[in-house]
Amino acid sequence: MDQVLRIANSPVLWLLATLIVGVVVAQALLYLRMTLSFSDRFRILTGEERRIVFKTATINSIGPAIAVFFVAVSLVAMVGSPVTLMRVGVIGSAIFEFVAADQGARAAGAQLGTDSFTLQAFTAAVWVMTLGGMGWLLSTFFMTKTLDRAQEKLSVSNPALIRAMGTATPVAIFFILGANAAVDKQWLSDITVAMDDLAAVAVSALCMVALHFAGRGRPWLREWSVGLSLVAGLAAGYLVSQSLA
Repeated sequence: MDQVLRIANSPVLWLLATLIVGVVVAQALLYLRMTLSFSDRFRILTGEERRIVFKTATINSIGPAIAVFFVAVSLVAMVGSPVTLMRVGVIGSAIFEFVAADQGARAAGAQLGTDSFTLQAFTAAVWVMTLGGMGWLLSTFFMTKTLDRAQEKLSVSNPALIRAMGTATPVAIFFILGANAAVDKQWLSDITVAMDDLAAVAVSALCMVALHFAGRGRPWLREWSVGLSLVAGLAAGYLVSQSLA
């Protein structure tokens, strides 16, 4: 395991990871410049509205960043800092990368964090992490224009359906992610519910709903809703896990 971590934290991997993350940062800055230029050209947002957008985006990024940080710290101890930086910096889902690394190690007959995690297992884990993330990139590349044309047609023929899909889609996504986090399924049998994860999901959801309604009179609560809900969920999950220990 020590030999694996020495190679996983080698200067070569640091260089490659930095270059890859640098490309992502450059793309983000280019998109930001294009967005600001487009807004100025057509006077879409005033200076005050832009300030509110920046503040809301900054605040809402705190909660997800905290959640990613906790998982990324564990991932660093398993596959090293460069690989963690490269994967989380490109995809942004530390939980997915942790699961992918674990599946890659198991495919090589090893287990993360143990002496069985050899260089071959490390290589398999990195391959699974990389290939697993390519699905999002390829689907975005090939389907973005098609989905855009479909949205334009539906916005003319049935605008209510667009609004319904916009509301139902994130609800369905978060429900599936929450269910997968709280329920351990073994071939649809021997279903086990992780009470700490279930508590975290339930408290986060209830907190989001409560802050949404409370934000009618205090708009700043809606700006902080994502961050506060995630912190509340983490606290609830930790307290339940400690009470069950």
